[in-house]
Amino acid sequence: MTKLRDVISISISDQEELILASDCSGGIGNKEEDAVLADPETVGYYCFRVAVMECLAVGARLKAIQLLNFTSDAVWDQYCSGVKKGLSEMNLDGTPITGSTESNISLNQSAIGVTCIGMRNKKRPIPSCSNLAYALIGTPLVGNEVIDQHTFIAPLSLFMNCVHHSSIIDIMPVGSKGVLHELSLLSGKPLRRENVTSIQDLDKSSGPSTSFIISYRKAEELDVIDLTNDFFHSLDLQW
Repeated sequence: MTKLRDVISISISDQEELILASDCSGGIGNKEEDAVLADPETVGYYCFRVAVMECLAVGARLKAIQLLNFTSDAVWDQYCSGVKKGLSEMNLDGTPITGSTESNISLNQSAIGVTCIGMRNKKRPIPSCSNLAYALIGTPLVGNEVIDQHTFIAPLSLFMNCVHHSSIIDIMPVGSKGVLHELSLLSGKPLRRENVTSIQDLDKSSGPSTSFIISYRKAEELDVIDLTNDFFHSLDLQW
């Protein structure tokens, strides 16, 4: 078993390995004591979004989804509906969903967990990594911003297009630790704020991965900008 970024890989044969990626959400829903009010379908969608982006970003093929519902029996169908909405955006309809609901104890706040299970070939082509550039796709948003400023969120369909685009070398969702942290992991170098020029807040949480980072061939930048349009924000690295 190997820990890689925010996923775990488990060898199952000489050729393939399982990839597990998870996310959870607490205090977001339609219960009286929730910190952020949102309908359960939206909560299920965004929780799935984080896990599936982490899974596919490392080259896995999605095979199944596990949903853990701590809110109530009444919201299971809505959580599933949110997951299915995300699957549809990625043309992955029909991916099996399983899971469980805590129905013995009633909690005061909503809570959900999602695990995406994928498979990946151990032997993968290694693309050329010379003369790379970096960009943030989407805007870091958290809490109520996710609801109020949803037009700035990078769509899952765009994420899938970036995963498969020949000009893009690597991709990484941005989570609660912010752009600068994830960019350091993606570039392989510990970056400070002064090393990166950007109009975006590099330290702010990106909540349910409302944005993601890409590395791409600098010579093909126009193709990447054409693909990502207004979601494209350049990240100029100065070593």
